[in-house]
Amino acid sequence: MEQLRIGVISSINTRPLIRGLENSIEGDYELVYANPSSLADQLRYGELDAALIPSVEFLRGVGNGFVPGICVAGDGPIESVRLLSNQPLENLEQVLVDRGSRVGVAMLRLLLDHNHQINPDFHSFRPHPEQPLLGPDGKQALSALITGDQAMSLIPEVADMVIDLGEWWRTSFKQPFVYALWVYRGIANSERTERLISLLTESYRVGIRELPLICEEIAAERGLAEMRVHEYLTTRVDYNLTAENLEGLREFHRLCVESYLANDRETVRQALMLQDAATGSLKI
Repeated sequence: MEQLRIGVISSINTRPLIRGLENSIEGDYELVYANPSSLADQLRYGELDAALIPSVEFLRGVGNGFVPGICVAGDGPIESVRLLSNQPLENLEQVLVDRGSRVGVAMLRLLLDHNHQINPDFHSFRPHPEQPLLGPDGKQALSALITGDQAMSLIPEVADMVIDLGEWWRTSFKQPFVYALWVYRGIANSERTERLISLLTESYRVGIRELPLICEEIAAERGLAEMRVHEYLTTRVDYNLTAENLEGLREFHRLCVESYLANDRETVRQALMLQDAATGSLKI
């Protein structure tokens, strides 16, 4: 049987999804670690069989379908996608954006257009861990989008405004937001695709069972309180593609198409229609 190549992100909020793949599930597969944007590109060019990628990349046509019932979503503050600004948002002309998070960039474009009717220039950069507003030119930027684990560790004093995009999205559009999906590039219902879906679903089931241990490990690695990690993984992040989250994903798709951030692809609409949003035993 041909080996499967699965792209994974190693961050705090993905640990429950990849737990089984990393630790216990037997099978002929290789894990490829990279940032979300890089994984999307590798999946697009056929270098991976499946990957945990930004939802916007699936909406743009990467992959053929996504694993039912599982996602990375939030219905309010998410802590891992934050906008820093030292000027009023309506005055933004340029924003530095973390090159690893295309979904955060899409969220920010839509939020700024919806709330302030502006479309500033975005410039990709790699945020400095201790100076998140430091630009590639060595100067302090006025605004920057910071994502991932680095965003979670930001202190309020880092900028005049520290805005959680998950909270801002909920306030603006009255919908939850789906940040990432397990996307595959195979043919639906084929033996290979079913094998992938089974692996990824079982990996998450292992993550649910071992959640206390995952929280303990993350707390020790990052110097965080264990209760803080547990609260984050169980209240901030929703791993179940519920009916509400699926509706939020459809709304994100509609907004992306309307704003020319994605094309209106028939394959995407069909995939969204065919999703079974029942959580069942996958719920934490």
